[in-house]
Amino acid sequence: MAIIKSLSDQVYEYVFHRIKIGKIAVGDKIDEAELIKELGISRTPIREALIQMTSDNLLENVPRKGFFVKSVDEVEMQECFAVIAQLDAYAMELAMPNIEKDHISRMTTAVDKMSLAISKADEDMYYDWEEEFHTVYREACGNKVLTNMIRELTRKAFRSEAFTKNTATKKDYWEIVNGDHAALVEAVERRDIEAAKRCLRKHWTE
Repeated sequence: MAIIKSLSDQVYEYVFHRIKIGKIAVGDKIDEAELIKELGISRTPIREALIQMTSDNLLENVPRKGFFVKSVDEVEMQECFAVIAQLDAYAMELAMPNIEKDHISRMTTAVDKMSLAISKADEDMYYDWEEEFHTVYREACGNKVLTNMIRELTRKAFRSEAFTKNTATKKDYWEIVNGDHAALVEAVERRDIEAAKRCLRKHWTE
């Protein structure tokens, strides 16, 4: 059964996505009026989302000034990725017995779509398909606590990466990362759990 997300959840994901792709930078103020205009909704769900993002340590609520994107230092970011690597590898270990041809097909499609996005330098497309790629096996792992932990940590880590690389550098970076994705699909196709776990650890820490 499909999960219907609340308006505030949708706002949360929208704002986070814009932070992730660099449309809203670390230190920037969140323009609530602009969000109301862009999303065509009232202030209430927007405020609820921003308060939740503050609770999740993604934003800072400065009295009488508004909500600002928080940063984390390089050490904290690397610590996040190190933990994500272990959790994601465990998610794959749990998922492997449940993965079927449809899962592999979805992951393969995501890799192909990311390659297309790279060729077009389309950030929105790339990150949408990257999220789909990782969602496939995380959902198959069947452990919501684990997947929620991974989601929270990736939000924290990717916020601080800031994605300030220029387009050429991003293209090189994405190609390397998508190579990791392709290698993971190959390991999953072979049903090689240890190789798949190694791929994920490398993906997050190198």
